[in-house]
Amino acid sequence: MNFENTCMDNDKEILQHLNSITDREWLDVVDKLTTYVHFKLKGRTLFGAHSEQNLGGNPVDYYVDEAIGKLFSLEWKWQFDKYSLLEQLQRVVGSMISTNVEKFKTKKGNITLMEEDKLISMEKPEINDYDVEYYEVFKKALEECSKDDEDLQLYVMALDECISFEEMVTATGFEKKKLYVLQKKMTRRVTTYLETNKELIR
Repeated sequence: MNFENTCMDNDKEILQHLNSITDREWLDVVDKLTTYVHFKLKGRTLFGAHSEQNLGGNPVDYYVDEAIGKLFSLEWKWQFDKYSLLEQLQRVVGSMISTNVEKFKTKKGNITLMEEDKLISMEKPEINDYDVEYYEVFKKALEECSKDDEDLQLYVMALDECISFEEMVTATGFEKKKLYVLQKKMTRRVTTYLETNKELIR
């Protein structure tokens, strides 16, 4: 009983800390978390574990909203004496990303994860022949889906050459909001392209 009371008191304290965050502080945290998620998902949202099709919505919005929701629902306990709010949310996002990758692997069986999980990772793991073939399909899809739009062509170039969302902003000269719009537009185009050219990924 004492243990249960201690847990309840801790949960109550967590919620009090969350509710004490000002609107201005929340806006700052959400902005920084959004940038963090963009960096984590760089080049990995067109299809696969972190795609709009798999997650049911904009990948960045999904991870940001879900992470915040998990703190307020106490599914994840904010260790406020150890981590800042932003740091705790980043830990939640990292866990969610790993979990979704494992779920996608299970769902797809032996199908290689696209979205450059292996091809654009900082660790630069070995790439087998099947990965290379799949990567080429991905690159062709990007090229085909951007050839009639100069902004998308610039977005694709930045996606390939930059290692962070902030670098993409600098390279393209676009505001963050415009890059978000282009990302969503490209996601839809590539998804449609692959659905109508299924023979390319068999």
